[in-house]
Amino acid sequence: MNIFVLLLSLLSPYFSPSPQNESVPAALFTVQPQVVLAFEHSLGSSPYIESFESLAGVSLYMPEEELVRVKGEPLSVASDPWQECLEYVYADMSAGICSGAVLYVHVTPEQAGQFGLQLNGREIDPAQDKIRELLGSPDFVAEDGDVYLRGSDALKIYRNAGTGEWAGIDLFDGNSS
Repeated sequence: MNIFVLLLSLLSPYFSPSPQNESVPAALFTVQPQVVLAFEHSLGSSPYIESFESLAGVSLYMPEEELVRVKGEPLSVASDPWQECLEYVYADMSAGICSGAVLYVHVTPEQAGQFGLQLNGREIDPAQDKIRELLGSPDFVAEDGDVYLRGSDALKIYRNAGTGEWAGIDLFDGNSS
């Protein structure tokens, strides 16, 4: 009997007639401009990079044909010493091509110095200390550099062990290495 009373009390709001002339405050329907403006302002002011979409204008798993269309014919093509892939060498970067798609993108300090360096279309300079403002703290600190992860994508900034200066930067799939 107690269970029946409990069940009936829980369901009673569904059985009672709802009031038809209930007023809703008009404030619920008005847009609060201060909140909207604050939200819009916060979107544009954050320099933090939340994903790795491209390095030097090349994205991971970009088809080989698209790489050649975007970057042109490579200056040279060499066998990748670490994987059974080809490395397409351009003036501003190198790309590892495996099974017809980009598996990694590599940029040296010399290439970045001459042509600039873009991550997701934004200029970056790994030599400056502002890299942590863009990427946050490294997810891993290795002997040879700092590793940043965004989902399965990884960005590694290689550093000279003696001087601490950056020696290269790679964008690659963190699951593939």
